[in-house]
Amino acid sequence: MKSSFDQYVQDYFNELKSRKYSKHTIRAYSRDIENFIDALSDQKNCFEELNFRDVRDFIYSLHRAGNSARSINRRLSTLRGLFRYLLQIGVISVDPAESIIAPKEKRALPEALPEKTIFAALDEAPINNPIDIRDVAMLEILYGTGIRVAELAGLDLDSVRDKFAHVLGKGDKERIVPLTNSARKALDKYMLVRGSLKDMKYNGKALFLSKRGTRITTRQIARRVEKLLRMVSGQKKLSPHLMRHSYATHLLDHDAELRAIQELLGHTSPETTQNYTHVSIERLVKVYKQAHPRAGEKPEEE
Repeated sequence: MKSSFDQYVQDYFNELKSRKYSKHTIRAYSRDIENFIDALSDQKNCFEELNFRDVRDFIYSLHRAGNSARSINRRLSTLRGLFRYLLQIGVISVDPAESIIAPKEKRALPEALPEKTIFAALDEAPINNPIDIRDVAMLEILYGTGIRVAELAGLDLDSVRDKFAHVLGKGDKERIVPLTNSARKALDKYMLVRGSLKDMKYNGKALFLSKRGTRITTRQIARRVEKLLRMVSGQKKLSPHLMRHSYATHLLDHDAELRAIQELLGHTSPETTQNYTHVSIERLVKVYKQAHPRAGEKPEEE
């Protein structure tokens, strides 16, 4: 690192340490900043001399070197944090990264399990004790409503009325979601055994309880749901969020309107919901290629 920059960079790291940033994070920031400073022209001797072109050229060099958009954005974020600090202490008067447009990252399409896999997980799940019955009810509700795992954990006894659930989502936004007949039946069975989970830590408000009687956590839900799905899918790592993705994708497969799915999922932006249309189309193309007798054939040359 060029010595004329060292002191301010060290001061910045001291500031981050005082804000309880981890050693790992500071080490990563240090590499990013060092790479940036080393890439600067030898004519640049201090932060005050930096401008938009210096940051732009560095970003371009990362792109030419084959770095992913995610990697480039991470480094750009590091530099922006440094420049904000330098602005606050008066070292620079203009942020040289202010006008830099971050490259767009390719969003991974949400996954969805086949309907038969989810049905098998529900139909073949053991129901030997109250915990088993609870797990089936949780899986039925996750798949039957598309609610998030945190929303499931947050359900109270009075959150469910008849065939509807009152859900508190992100940003404390409330919505009403319908329950499938299967989810309602599974929940009724669970309510018959819920009392057996009571102990000294009994939570009288929470709908789903751990075996100790406390409100079940998202981590506990993830473990139990993954166990049920792994039995029939053969996959090792399965997120309970797959239920939400599968719910939306299967609704699209059965001709549900995108606007209705957006409301059911609690998405603020329709663009988020539109990701599922790509999944559904990809699945359709895959089925077509596998099923149509001439889908894989090439036309004969004349």
